[in-house]
Amino acid sequence: NWDRGFIGVGVEYVDRSRVNIEDRPWTAGCEKHHEIDENGQFRSQDVFYSETFNMAWDECTVGFLAARVSVPVTGSVYHTPGASNGGWGSFSESNVFGFGVDSNQDGVADVSFRNYSLNGSDTIQQSDLFPELTTQNFMAFGEYTFSGEANITPYFETLYAKREFFSNSAEGQFFPAVPALNPFNICNPAAPNGVDCGLAWDALMENPGVIADTFAAFGCTPNAAGTCPQGIGAIGPAGSTPIVSVRGDRNLTDVTADQARVVLGVKGDMPFMRFGSLDNWSFDVFASWSESTGESHRPGIREDRYDLSVGWFSTTNTPCENDTGAVLEPDVAPGCVPVNMFAPSLYPVGTITGDFETQAERDYLFDVRDFDTEYEQTIFSAYATGDIFELPAGPVAFGIGVESREDEIRSIPDAVARDGLLWGFFVDGGAEGSRTTDEFFAEIELPLLAGEPGFEELTINVSTRLTDDEFYGENWTGSYKIGWRPVDSLLVRGTFGTAFRAPNLRELFLRSQSGFNNVFDPCYIPEDALDPLTGTYIPALDDRDTVVLGNCLANGVDPTIANNNGFNVFSVEQAAGGSLTLDPEKSETWSAGLSWDMPFTNAFNLSLSATYYEIEVRNTIIEPSGQFIVNDCYNSLTGNSVFCSRISRDGADATNPFIDFLDRGFLNRDKEVARGVDVNVAFDDTWTVFQRPIDVGLDIIANRNLERSTLLTDDEGNADSNDFKGQWGFPEWKVQGIVRFDYDDFRLSWETRYTASVTQDPRGIDDFDDIGGIADTCLGPPSDVLCRDFGDGDNYFLHNVSVYYYGDQWTFGGGVRNLFDEEPPVVDGTEVFSLNNTPIGVGYDLMGRVYFFNVAVSFGGSQ
Repeated sequence: NWDRGFIGVGVEYVDRSRVNIEDRPWTAGCEKHHEIDENGQFRSQDVFYSETFNMAWDECTVGFLAARVSVPVTGSVYHTPGASNGGWGSFSESNVFGFGVDSNQDGVADVSFRNYSLNGSDTIQQSDLFPELTTQNFMAFGEYTFSGEANITPYFETLYAKREFFSNSAEGQFFPAVPALNPFNICNPAAPNGVDCGLAWDALMENPGVIADTFAAFGCTPNAAGTCPQGIGAIGPAGSTPIVSVRGDRNLTDVTADQARVVLGVKGDMPFMRFGSLDNWSFDVFASWSESTGESHRPGIREDRYDLSVGWFSTTNTPCENDTGAVLEPDVAPGCVPVNMFAPSLYPVGTITGDFETQAERDYLFDVRDFDTEYEQTIFSAYATGDIFELPAGPVAFGIGVESREDEIRSIPDAVARDGLLWGFFVDGGAEGSRTTDEFFAEIELPLLAGEPGFEELTINVSTRLTDDEFYGENWTGSYKIGWRPVDSLLVRGTFGTAFRAPNLRELFLRSQSGFNNVFDPCYIPEDALDPLTGTYIPALDDRDTVVLGNCLANGVDPTIANNNGFNVFSVEQAAGGSLTLDPEKSETWSAGLSWDMPFTNAFNLSLSATYYEIEVRNTIIEPSGQFIVNDCYNSLTGNSVFCSRISRDGADATNPFIDFLDRGFLNRDKEVARGVDVNVAFDDTWTVFQRPIDVGLDIIANRNLERSTLLTDDEGNADSNDFKGQWGFPEWKVQGIVRFDYDDFRLSWETRYTASVTQDPRGIDDFDDIGGIADTCLGPPSDVLCRDFGDGDNYFLHNVSVYYYGDQWTFGGGVRNLFDEEPPVVDGTEVFSLNNTPIGVGYDLMGRVYFFNVAVSFGGSQ
């Protein structure tokens, strides 16, 4: 720091290693449930999960299942090497007619879902809870002040940052269909290991264990000569769907992002503005340029290559043959190899995630989805500020300025991303466009009164801004503030302001994106409400809320007819994209509060402040998820959710009116409101302990959430409103308290964070069910009779402690975060967004107890 200028340089490098899920074993821990005890009292406890009626107990909820094949007639059969309880060779059925298949009648089912569940598998345990992240930052800045009355000071800033991100999110399911005549198809009798899947089902009906259990449950036998025959005879070649998990399929994400920024400016005083009532004028003019570039890579299985390799483009289902005239990408036919989707290597029991039989199959099927994005911004800004005249209470300060911004985005996908060629991945056309925004702004602060009885201070501040957007024209916004001190120790303050935000480049220029994601459809009859033998609907066993049933009917779906054999999760096409018809967001904010400094004694310091705030945003731009659209439509208490119009169904068959399209495009929400109270307490004192002075400080920061609501109205005036107060992410209370003890150059700090209890959206809470067998997080009779899935979180406390030494040049210290190793709440993932039963993204600590140590040194220089 020289007499007339300075220069500074900073370099930072951060390398964070990956943290695997297995490092936090509680993420796969047991779930919780609610039940009513024999005295009618509500209670909650940890439980273990029974996978099906007579399967083994386990600590993990069974999630997505793999190493199985969906075949005609029965559903899924599971890989059981060298054995079958039906006629499928090395595959077995798990349950029929509501009970687990127990061939040898030893009380244990032939198939345990735990052996086929991805939840808790090696794949999940080796995935990343916190991905690998490396960042590099370089910054240089400086200025020089020329001699003279104007103090002209040119300055510069430069910044370069690089971020490298690698994540393993764990492989999911891969479930592509296989045509009937495929030479490897399990349901093709002509295949080396193929069978007639109709006859395979009949063999299951002849299984002695199935006969015995069916008779015990229903008083009849299901075999060909029995009293409730279930055989269907030969059906010939039939398509099937392997449901596997393949190593390296769509789970690895590699992202590199770079940012460069340059600022050049000049500032100084304006002595020529020192005349009349004008004084103390200064200016600042600068221009900045920034560019952010990024590229991402994700490997996965090409769907078009897969289709060719199993014979979908052949009239005889011959692999690698295209006699249908299908137009394929140039890189599809070359190198094609027949792929055996029934190879044992794809069905490892226990480890679940497998691989293709040969390296040639893998090399042919896998490709990489690449995406490059560049964002550029140029800003020119100039403002001046100074005193314009005097009032009895002091000078009136005034500021005025202009700013012009140009933003440009170029997001370019490769063909794999643009055309959605990876299996199960969406189409992404990228985004390209630019926008110019010009702004004028001004601010004035008027000290109206000072040092008068009842008015130690009365100050008003007014500011305004005119925004001229290339697409949305001119919009005025403003802010108004008042501060009043009736006495020195008390400040009463109030604010009111408006704001304007035009849609950003992505919201305007995002090209069409479409793809398939799983969606739960509540309008389909659940499995528990179907007769296990006949498949007949049993209303008395339907535990769906009457609100859901009514909304389904109101939107053209009969929830007592829509039937998919008890399954109600579907892969649905969903589309999103930018729009130039979006309205800009506008908001109004006002607050009122007071601050008080205790004036009665100098023995200690005490300050209190409280502020009530209310923020209302109109035309909020949102991008709803597919499941949100479905949930909001069919759980709506008003029965007329505006999101229902974004759901398209195939109504050709009333028994199977499946959702075939969901519109996830950006839209404007009418209103979003946040209301609450902020409270702050600060206390400082000096205590004498063993004749040594200890400085003590206490800070408390609290927020009381009074409302967090949304409102959306459609063109016909139907309103859909929600209040999220007390739900996940919006607790009614959040409190942070920090106490400090300073002695000499040492400081001991203890921090406590409190988050109030939360619950799931009331519209999604299940009723207490009369459990006849097993529910998702319940044991069933006799342990649980009335039960529902768990979606609540209790009061949550985190404690951090640290000790530091602050010397003239050296600072060092350390401590413990999450001192008592407080775990996040454990919930049912079907009720609350979570990873292995752990709620994600709502503020809970995911790392557990962490020890840290820091050292810093400063080097003095001439001033």
